Amino acid sequence: MKLKTISLLPMFTLLGLIIACSSTPKKEDATQETPSLKSGFAIDEANKQLAKIPVVGFPPYRSTMPMEQFDKYGENAATVAKGVVATLPEGYKIQLTGHANANSGRSDAFVKKISTDRAKFVESYLIKKGLDKNKLVSVGAGDSQQDPGLSKENNRRVTFSVVETK
Repeated sequence: MKLKTISLLPMFTLLGLIIACSSTPKKEDATQETPSLKSGFAIDEANKQLAKIPVVGFPPYRSTMPMEQFDKYGENAATVAKGVVATLPEGYKIQLTGHANANSGRSDAFVKKISTDRAKFVESYLIKKGLDKNKLVSVGAGDSQQDPGLSKENNRRVTFSVVETK
């Protein structure tokens, strides 16, 4: 009789494990990314690329620059922006943000308009180079987003970033 008790014990233990495992809810595979994580990664990568292509050095109180000066930035900006637009998830655009240097002695409204016009100048160039105008948005930051690591001249700039549209 002892022999039968010992051989049945492993069978009941195994049966209990099988029942317990089959009733435990399965966890999702942690290696699979959700769509929002993939989009977030794509946006981060796009912003890293766009951060490398600011258009800097606008003349004081001007929203345009001579094309021979602009061309050294424009072609590269157009190429990178086209690549980013091609990989943007639905509901995102490239934002062009115009900036002005601080201490210009001009009114806030004037500085805001100059920075907005700088962004629109670069936007019109990108559209002429084949970018979809519906994937671009221009804004002016005035002198509110100064980069202390840049000279006054280089703070007169247009920067690029990916933003979610509403």
